[in-house]
Amino acid sequence: MEHKILIVSSSLDTGGAQKMISNITTNLPQGWEADILLNSADNIQFPYKGKIFSLDIPEPSSRTSILYQGRVLLKRLKMLRKLKRKNRYRACISLLDSANVANIMTGHKYCKVIITAVINMSESGHIKVYKYIVFPLVKLFYNHADRIIAQNTAIRDDLIRHFGLRKELFTIIYNGIDGKAIEKVAQNPLEKDDFAWFSRERTIVTAGRLTYAKGQWHLIRAFTKVLEEVPDARLVIFGIGELEEYLNRLIREYGIEKSVYIKGFDAKLDKYIANSAVFVLPSMLEGMPTALLEAMACGTASIVTDFKSGAREIMDFPAEDRIEDIMQTEYGIITPVCSGELREAAEPLEEHEKMLADAVIRILKDKNLRETCAEGGKRRSRDFEMKKLVEQWVAVIEKQG
Repeated sequence: MEHKILIVSSSLDTGGAQKMISNITTNLPQGWEADILLNSADNIQFPYKGKIFSLDIPEPSSRTSILYQGRVLLKRLKMLRKLKRKNRYRACISLLDSANVANIMTGHKYCKVIITAVINMSESGHIKVYKYIVFPLVKLFYNHADRIIAQNTAIRDDLIRHFGLRKELFTIIYNGIDGKAIEKVAQNPLEKDDFAWFSRERTIVTAGRLTYAKGQWHLIRAFTKVLEEVPDARLVIFGIGELEEYLNRLIREYGIEKSVYIKGFDAKLDKYIANSAVFVLPSMLEGMPTALLEAMACGTASIVTDFKSGAREIMDFPAEDRIEDIMQTEYGIITPVCSGELREAAEPLEEHEKMLADAVIRILKDKNLRETCAEGGKRRSRDFEMKKLVEQWVAVIEKQG
């Protein structure tokens, strides 16, 4: 088919990049089709349109394992060469670093090579696999792509400044959402057992992989201060990941098991967000957080920390310096980003954790503020409708040269 693309990523299970695949493929214009190459097709959670190709490599305990990544790279290179040569796609679009490298290495003889950048790369230098493997590969290969799609200007500028990438290669396309699909899921009724946890007056909800970048432990610590002011408050954390044991231990040490619930991953997340008082994103690092956009589309008030990219674009907050106090915008509330130190329950709260708690308390206690933030956020979310953004993807694919 003339208008056919290939999308390459690790999975379609959890995460913002994976949700991007879902949003792109389900919103392609008439006459366009997508093939999707995954490491494994065993745990697909997000809806998609297109044909799945799988490397048939089982999910490891850690995706950062060098052995796992090496195996994926070899099989991916072989499969990509075959698919590109056979199907002559308009473009091969890759998401996340290992897929980007394989996409570039298999060349643009048969199709355009488009890679994506979804985080401030330089902020991952504390992770050894990034510092010693990913960073050198980015510097070596990324300038050989036909086009680099960055989710915001901060991500683009970070790659130019720290990795020597050429500015003319970049196009900014924000992460998007399917508002109608979100509203449809949000209208699903809660189960009987859910009512103990979810309320439009007292429930705080957050969502994302249980990893360092998401900072959920800071929210748990801040929540202990929230409980002093709002004793019947509830905190529900959606996600899976390597920090789950640490987060559960923190909850036990604080003795707040009856008030905090780690619910895992749920494909119907939007119905829970829509039945909560406030969505909080306490991240250390993000790209263009889909979970925040979805929460806003659900009509739920949002609080987000001032990490280096994504939050300010969504909240339309232009200040140059990092904030040191709680800031209210037309679309929600921004608080200073926390330290990122994995603290224990015995340690006193950081000042920025206290500010995060104070912002949550304001939202829970002030119905008018809650409704103002919810209405503003919902209005803002319409600027990120996927159908508009897919038109930008199509323009990049069809552009000559």
